[in-house]
Amino acid sequence: MQIKMHISNQPPSSHSKKPHFYFAYGSNLSPTQMSHRCTINPSVSAKPLAIASLSHWRWHINEAGYANVLPPRGLRISSQLSPVAEKIPVSGVEDAVYGVLYEMDAGDERILDGYEGIDREAEVVQPGGGIDVDVRPREQGGGDYNKWYVSADVVKWLDEEARAKWTGMDMEMDGENQGLGQGKVRVLVYVDEQRVLVSKPNAEYIPRMNRAMREAEQLGVSGRWLEEVLRRFIPEE
Repeated sequence: MQIKMHISNQPPSSHSKKPHFYFAYGSNLSPTQMSHRCTINPSVSAKPLAIASLSHWRWHINEAGYANVLPPRGLRISSQLSPVAEKIPVSGVEDAVYGVLYEMDAGDERILDGYEGIDREAEVVQPGGGIDVDVRPREQGGGDYNKWYVSADVVKWLDEEARAKWTGMDMEMDGENQGLGQGKVRVLVYVDEQRVLVSKPNAEYIPRMNRAMREAEQLGVSGRWLEEVLRRFIPEE
C-alpha cells in the first residue's frame, strides 16, 4: 500500500486503546518490511509473536492492486455485500486467512495507518448499526482501508513471553473481551470495505509479497496454504 498520511488532532478512540495485536496478512507478513516501516520502536513492533487465523475470511487482491480480506457474511457491509464480493474464492480448504501477529508501539501503529491510508477524519460509527462499534469504531471515509478489531485464533505462539502476557491480560479483562482464552486474541485488521473486485497485483507489490510469503513460511505459516491461497494471486518472480 502506498503511504497516505491523514493526520488529525483527534485522540484515538477508546476501542483502539483496548489491548490488541496487529494481524498482518499482506506484505507485512514480512518482519523485514515491518522493521523498515516501524521506525519508532522496531525491536517491539517488528517482532513476530504468533501465527493466527481468521475463520471464514477470504484473502484476495482487489482493484487497487493490493491485498485485502473479506469478512464472513455476518460482518459484511457496503460493497462487501455485492455480487462482486461473492466471486472472491474461499481461502483454502481451511476456509480461513492466516496472518502474523505483532504487538505494535502506538507510534508505529500510527505510521502503519499512514501506509494503509487510514482516514483519521472519518466519522465515528454510532451504536445500533449492523456491526458492533467495538469491531468497527469508524467509517472508512475517504481512506484506502478501515481499522477493524476482531477475535483471531492463535495457531502457534512464536514468543513465550507474549503468550504469558496475553494470558494474564485475558484473566483481567471484563465485558465481551473476558474469556477469549489462550487460543483467542483481539486483533487489528486493516480492511478495505469499498474495493472488493478480484484483480491483479501491482508490479511493485509482487516482489514484496513473494518475500512476505517466504518469511511467513519460515515463521510457521503453512506453505501449502500460502501456495493454495496467495499464489493464486501472486505470481512467482
